[in-house]
Amino acid sequence: MSMISPDSVEIFYRTYDSLVKDSLPLALFLNQITAKMDEENRDYFVIPAKKTGRKKDICFQFERKDNELVFKGIHTRRKSDGIS
Repeated sequence: MSMISPDSVEIFYRTYDSLVKDSLPLALFLNQITAKMDEENRDYFVIPAKKTGRKKDICFQFERKDNELVFKGIHTRRKSDGIS
């Protein structure tokens, strides 16, 4: 299973915590997220608009390097943009 790169994990956690409004800490389900990304061969995951303070879906983008996920940033989209 891929792990988030130690070089980018701190900025990833800070970014996530500043944007996502969830009562559960990210650490409780991060392994499930990365496992699903591996299973589906994706380099991103999406948090639905209802869990964000921006009223937009937030896509957390990564780059795969040496079995690690390097956090590259976010993208935001409204459901009306055709992204679900």
